[in-house]
Amino acid sequence: MFQNPLWQLYSDYIKIHPTVIIDPCASIKIFNPPVSPEICLEIDENSHIFSNFALLRPESRISVGKRCQIGISHFNCAECIEIGDDVLIAWNVTLIDHDSHALEWKYRKNDVTQCYQDYLADRNNLIKNKEWSHVDMKPIIISDKVWIGFNATILKGVTIGEGSVIGACSVVTRDVPPNCVFAGNPAKLIKEID
Repeated sequence: MFQNPLWQLYSDYIKIHPTVIIDPCASIKIFNPPVSPEICLEIDENSHIFSNFALLRPESRISVGKRCQIGISHFNCAECIEIGDDVLIAWNVTLIDHDSHALEWKYRKNDVTQCYQDYLADRNNLIKNKEWSHVDMKPIIISDKVWIGFNATILKGVTIGEGSVIGACSVVTRDVPPNCVFAGNPAKLIKEID
């Protein structure tokens, strides 16, 4: 089913419906897979995927619903990113469910050294021994029928309500109610959709 060898490498960790189209430009990287194979990425029927998926911890989970089209975008997941059904995500969109580093210096002071050492040990995984305990993480939930415009960024803890639209180049830092257009940096309500 998976023509790309990289996708074949992770076949024990992904569940892709047979009707899904994975474009050759799409990629996946599971940095620290669960010790016992579990599903980390699930994509449901009739979806068309061009994006890049990065799952950073053994607990990371990404799910994509039915009939979604996801352009060349980036999913950076330490906890959970859920995409509903009938979702359109344009190109160059970033979804990131974590801060990547602790806010307090005392908890991030060794991050660069650890990445450096991990890279020297294995160039394919510079976060093998990353300390996540002080990194803030919150799930991202994209509800059904949402459209996210190009170059948008969706940050941790955001839920986008059903039928809403996120304008191009927006940075979404808080929840978006259903059937609304949000745009800007930070994104704010532009109008409601009838």
